[in-house]
Amino acid sequence: MGLNDVNRLRVIVLLLLALLGHGEARTEVRKAPDFGGGAVWLDKGERLPHHIPDYRGHVVLIDFWEYTCINCIRDFAVLKRWYGKYQAHGLVIIGVHRGEFDIGFKEENVRAAAKRFRLPWPIVADQTGSTWKAFHASGWPDRFLIDSHGDIVMEVLGERNNHELESRIRELLAASNSEVTKENLDTDEDAFKSECGVPTQETFVGQLYGRGAVDDLDSHKIGDVADFLPPHSPPDGAVMLTGRWRVERDSVASAGHSSSAEIRYHARSLYAVLSLEDTKQERVDLFLDGHPLPREEAGADVQFDSRGAYVEVSDARMFYLVRSPNFSAHLLALVVPGSGLRVHSFTYGNNCQLLDRP
Repeated sequence: MGLNDVNRLRVIVLLLLALLGHGEARTEVRKAPDFGGGAVWLDKGERLPHHIPDYRGHVVLIDFWEYTCINCIRDFAVLKRWYGKYQAHGLVIIGVHRGEFDIGFKEENVRAAAKRFRLPWPIVADQTGSTWKAFHASGWPDRFLIDSHGDIVMEVLGERNNHELESRIRELLAASNSEVTKENLDTDEDAFKSECGVPTQETFVGQLYGRGAVDDLDSHKIGDVADFLPPHSPPDGAVMLTGRWRVERDSVASAGHSSSAEIRYHARSLYAVLSLEDTKQERVDLFLDGHPLPREEAGADVQFDSRGAYVEVSDARMFYLVRSPNFSAHLLALVVPGSGLRVHSFTYGNNCQLLDRP
């Protein structure tokens, strides 16, 4: 196995760890690189330092995030608490957005997401991946802690190890300001303990990472438009298509009328990354276990009318579809009256990871 193969395998393993919610903390010290040439700063013209050396004397946390990433979205609450506690003591947080799906490389989508999630720190849209490569980032979220000398002293990939990371932040800040120790340290909560429940693994619908979950894809390849006639119900974590769909690299796109996509899963909550092609808005009807999604199971983006439960897709983002009273197994169907809807992925939450609309 050559060096490139080894590096590729490492990235895949680390990415899977992040997707599963697991984390890895590394403390190898190395000099922090500068932001790459493809970095687009979304700071609305404010005079902020745009180079790592300009932050010498500060403790800097670089947060690589992706706006449809459930792990990143859950982690925003943690970062906001730290920002509120430690900004006055010298902590700087900079968010570096690196797209996963094609929709993540549109600057307007990143800007809208930063506003929707109310991220108070500077944001960089890493459009070419130059900053991602310079830092050797491996997934989302991936956080790099830089000391006042410009050295990376800790990297944390995934949602775990927050207690260790905050402790290190406080240690670095206390070197020049002992008042920081008066701030309360977050409790060391484990949202992945066994009693929280183990949900279905993140489901990619397109062929991204070679992990496409369409159960009846057969010989269809990227770019094919085909009529899908499912012979059976999908197994857990798989997607069954009905009607006319086009297979894409990072999604499937409805290409007819009254198409549907079914996903079987076990979790407390379910989210879907959806976007549009040429249409400005698309209604998607929702059915749970063969019946219209009931109000008591509905996520924050679900609406109701005389026809039942639905979501209006008018932008490209993660939609909050199901929030059940209990951790349970279900079959969710998305029924699309028209063409032009892209379904990218499904993600899930356990009993300890409930999200409210930002």
